[in-house]
Amino acid sequence: LKQDLLLKTDITEDDKVLIDKQYIGKLKGLKFNIELTSNSLDSDVKSIKKAARKGIHEELQKRVDKIIKGKNVFLENDGKIYWKDNPIAKIKKGNDYLNPEIELIADDALSLGSGKNLEIFLKSWLDAHINDSLKDLLNLTKVRSNNKYLRALMFQIYENNGVVKREAVDQIIKSIVKEDRKEIWGMGIKIGRYHVYLPKMLKPKAVTLRINLWRLFYNTNLNNQIPQFGLNFLIDKNYNKKFLLICGFEKFKDFFVRIDILEKLFINILDKTSDRKFKITSEMMNLLGCTKENFHKLM
Repeated sequence: LKQDLLLKTDITEDDKVLIDKQYIGKLKGLKFNIELTSNSLDSDVKSIKKAARKGIHEELQKRVDKIIKGKNVFLENDGKIYWKDNPIAKIKKGNDYLNPEIELIADDALSLGSGKNLEIFLKSWLDAHINDSLKDLLNLTKVRSNNKYLRALMFQIYENNGVVKREAVDQIIKSIVKEDRKEIWGMGIKIGRYHVYLPKMLKPKAVTLRINLWRLFYNTNLNNQIPQFGLNFLIDKNYNKKFLLICGFEKFKDFFVRIDILEKLFINILDKTSDRKFKITSEMMNLLGCTKENFHKLM
């Protein structure tokens, strides 16, 4: 090893790296992890790494080509991009929360050229993934409107990750004339009684992605967990009110209700109201998925 000779390096199907048939470590994704045994001397570590990296250089090049050609990568909730169950990159803070940067998780043996090509590919893939999942949110930055109030409303919704309380933008909304409100609907914006939001951004895939990107950009508390999908009514004193709002839930004392379900509940109540009174129906409670007792408390 110390004579700097190029020894025979083999990589098995299960990613084991062998130098002259001697097992020295594993190649996980694009990262080489040396696994020293009791037979290895500490003084040999650098030499072993150097020899291995010479041998895996070609394999890393092949893997990068496969990744770019196959495009079978995926983003996990830990903020890392995976290929064949191994992380090959992580996302990091960019110019804004929907425009993160890429940092490769790769071995030093990967050439600068291959690394750059992979970085360009992954950034392009990530941008397309965000655009596909969060199109309505991204469109708010692209629409050009002559109406300054409409621009102000779009800005507020974007800056608040797709959900803003009606009271915070009520004066802006009142300043938008009826003719221009068609433009609002065309952008997928819902103006509700309590909230102004993008309904498509409340779908599970969209919620998970935009919340994870938001956490990354603002470095917020990771202990705040996204509520289980399919639940419209939550009882929990420990939930953070601001965090739950961007997840799409409004707080009422100890209760949290999904804002789009809240809108449906309002319509249901108004339809069944006569002389300012209404009778609670099973349909109303089924919307929320709560008990009659909790429904009375919520009202």
